Amino acid sequence: VLCLLSISPTGRGDPNGGPRSPSLLSVPQQTGEYATDEEDGGPPGGSGGDKSIEVFDLPENEDVLTPSEVDAGKLYQKFRELASVEREKQRWEKEKSQLKASIEENKERMMKLEGYWIEAQTLCHTVNEHLKEAQAQYQTLEKKYNKAKKLIKDYQQK
Repeated sequence: VLCLLSISPTGRGDPNGGPRSPSLLSVPQQTGEYATDEEDGGPPGGSGGDKSIEVFDLPENEDVLTPSEVDAGKLYQKFRELASVEREKQRWEKEKSQLKASIEENKERMMKLEGYWIEAQTLCHTVNEHLKEAQAQYQTLEKKYNKAKKLIKDYQQK
């Protein structure tokens, strides 16, 4: 249930001379139609001065209590509970924003590390290719050395 609370901020009351009480206006959510003071028999054309309208949701399972039905201690306790909940909510929001910032920082670090990893893999591949070439050259030189050594040995025997 969505309700509107209309209060005259000037405190002048009803133009007919009586004090004007805040009026709750029911708003049907299905149709999107809104009740106004004019439709409720209020002053036509808004001659009551500037008005402040607050919109709030009322859970359907909760009863609306007037301040006279609730004692001050209960109201104060409820206020303290709500303030505590609000502080907790703010703390969670702050922690949420810190975690989001941390996630972004970690993503940036991860991207840098991934770049370093790819660079290191490329370097390893290049070094591996040089090593293979050096091994091939070594094997070729070793064969030539062994062949030359054999030729020298054969020559010395003749």
